[in-house]
Amino acid sequence: MLRVKTYISQSSIHGTGLFAGEPIAKGTVIWGFDPPIDQRFTPADVEKMTPEMKVFLSRYAYCERGTLVLCGDHARFMNHSPTASCGNDSTRHFTLAMRDIAPGEELTDNYETMEDSWEPFKGIIEPERMEK
Repeated sequence: MLRVKTYISQSSIHGTGLFAGEPIAKGTVIWGFDPPIDQRFTPADVEKMTPEMKVFLSRYAYCERGTLVLCGDHARFMNHSPTASCGNDSTRHFTLAMRDIAPGEELTDNYETMEDSWEPFKGIIEPERMEK
C-alpha cells in the first residue's frame, strides 16, 4: 500500500501515471506489500480466473517469486522508466525513492529490474509487458 501522498493523472510516458503529492526524500518508503489490500496470485489461482480477470492482471500485476502481485491502490499506475525514480529495497518488500522526488513528478519504476520472469504463468496468462 502506498505510504506517501500521491495522485493519478495523465502521463507523458503511458496513459495514466502516479505522481508525487508531496516532496519525497531519497530512501523514503513509497509502497509496501500490505495484505489484504495488496494480493498475490499463484498460477493455480490465475488458471481459475475469467478471461477479463486475466486481462486486468496482465495490465496491472507484476511477477515476483512465482506469484503475480496486484497492488490494491493507485500504485498499480506506476509506469516504467529505465531511469526510474523508485526501486525495490534489498528484500523486495518495499519500493523506495531512489532520489529526491519533487511534488508533481511522476513516480516510475524500472520493470526490468523489479519483475521476475512470467514463466510460471506461461500458457495461462500473457503479460502486457512482454519480456524482450
